[in-house]
Amino acid sequence: MRSPNASHAVRIARVEVRRSVRAVRSSNTRTAAFGIALLFWVALPTVGGGYVAYRLGRALPEVPAAVPVLDFVRGASAVGWVGLAALAAARTAGKKGELDSPEGILTTVPARDAALGLLLAEYARMALVAAIPVLTVATALAVGAGAVAPLAAIPATAALVLAVALSLGFPVGIGVKWATLRSPWLARHKTALLVVAFGLYFLAVTSRALDDVVSFLQRALGDTPMAWFGDAALLGLPGIEAVPTHALGAAALAAVLVPALAAAGIRSATALWYADRARPDSTEDDRASLARGAGEARETRERGTTGTDAGALAGTDSHGPSAPATARETRASVGERALAPFSPLLARPTRTVTLAVWRRTRRAPIRILYVAYPLFFLYAPLRTAFESGVPTTLPVLVALYGTWAVGALALNPLGDEGSVLPTTLLSGIDGRQFVAGHVLSAALVGVPVVTMATGAAAALSPLAPTDALALTAASALLVVAGTVLAVGVGVLFPRFGTVEVFRSREVTMPSKGAFAAYSLALLGGGVGAMVAAVEPVAGLVGALVGVSQVVVRVVGGAMAVLVGAVGPVVAYRWAVRKFEGYALD
Repeated sequence: MRSPNASHAVRIARVEVRRSVRAVRSSNTRTAAFGIALLFWVALPTVGGGYVAYRLGRALPEVPAAVPVLDFVRGASAVGWVGLAALAAARTAGKKGELDSPEGILTTVPARDAALGLLLAEYARMALVAAIPVLTVATALAVGAGAVAPLAAIPATAALVLAVALSLGFPVGIGVKWATLRSPWLARHKTALLVVAFGLYFLAVTSRALDDVVSFLQRALGDTPMAWFGDAALLGLPGIEAVPTHALGAAALAAVLVPALAAAGIRSATALWYADRARPDSTEDDRASLARGAGEARETRERGTTGTDAGALAGTDSHGPSAPATARETRASVGERALAPFSPLLARPTRTVTLAVWRRTRRAPIRILYVAYPLFFLYAPLRTAFESGVPTTLPVLVALYGTWAVGALALNPLGDEGSVLPTTLLSGIDGRQFVAGHVLSAALVGVPVVTMATGAAAALSPLAPTDALALTAASALLVVAGTVLAVGVGVLFPRFGTVEVFRSREVTMPSKGAFAAYSLALLGGGVGAMVAAVEPVAGLVGALVGVSQVVVRVVGGAMAVLVGAVGPVVAYRWAVRKFEGYALD
């Protein structure tokens, strides 16, 4: 393979970096998300790393021999290299391994130039994020130790480690993307696999599994050439017996690995861009579903069914005509079998709305990914549960989070209808059926899941058996009440536009106003219930605000009743009237 044109690659990298900056600045949401990411990736490492480096420099060379500074840095550099490679592979398997305008670029320059440009762009993005922490640590260590060597050794070592890690992670990520695009099964289930991977990662972070893996890698890689980068970083510091030969060996290792791995990544990217994409569904399934969907749509029109039902059977999702429904969906689906026991109690339009919501979610499960974000607030209690047993607060938190998550699934009923909303409004379906269908779509799935999760956490906690049973039963009622409340809030604050959530996927999400109103309402109700039910909490709140404990418990109970009982009734009636009187602009 001919060598890439460096000038073309640098220009492409420059354009890619500028596009990344513009994408972040294009919306307030992306800017806020990027700011939060910088807090964890830049601000905390800069402040914490700078402080530790300065204290370490001041302690040199009198650091006790029992403190293996060099061994620790060697292991940390090897683990950091592996972690950066995994991060680069994940980013490449996502959007960073794709060209924004492949038709224009690949017809203008050779694919190898474009691949090198993507590699350089990713290096520049990661280097820009790491620059401030690395330079701060180098400066703090140099000032504390009174040595000049760290000012050059640490940035140079960080640059080499990043280059080696990215050169390995890039072809690995391209390989993952190639397998996803070539395999029909992976193409069809990639979103579900992503959710499973996120769940396993979160479980590893909250448990001791990730710590055990890091400790194992430190021991396993501490004596390998990949740990020599630690010698290069600490070279020239007083009291640290860094081996110059190891530092030179690390530089030589990088000089060999980076070009070889980069060449493999460039060749892999070229093969990926010109490879045939797999189709999640076969042509036979498409023909069968088209015929079946057309026949059922014609039958529903003859019966006068709702627009939502016709849209669902004809393969129309919330954003207009979509890929035809698969043969599995047009036959008796899992959802239809799940609703079968309730068929005598539910009107046909209500069942149709419920099935339509489930089908939209099945076709684009990434649209509900946002319900996983608050899981990070459960990090501390979950970590405590893994280390010292389930605390008493965890079952309550599980019930509250489950209520919020299930309700959030129904937080945008009008916006989720998308282009079929006019048909739904004109179909003759009434507001009660529309609201009931959306409530059922979330509650029928959420109630069993939340109840089992709450019951399991309560059984493992110090709660008394009667309290555990009461909390488990209450969680089921909370889920239903919270879902009804969410539908009302979503009708009050609808959102019809789309947002980019992952890998350039545009989906309809609830509005910020709906998120804020619904979350604050549940938070107020949950805090009120806790204050009313738990005497020590009521006493603490009463002491803080300067009122009696009785008053605090009465106010808390009133808030809980307002959110848990009065709120859902008002929200239901509001949503019904709003839907029946809704007028399109």
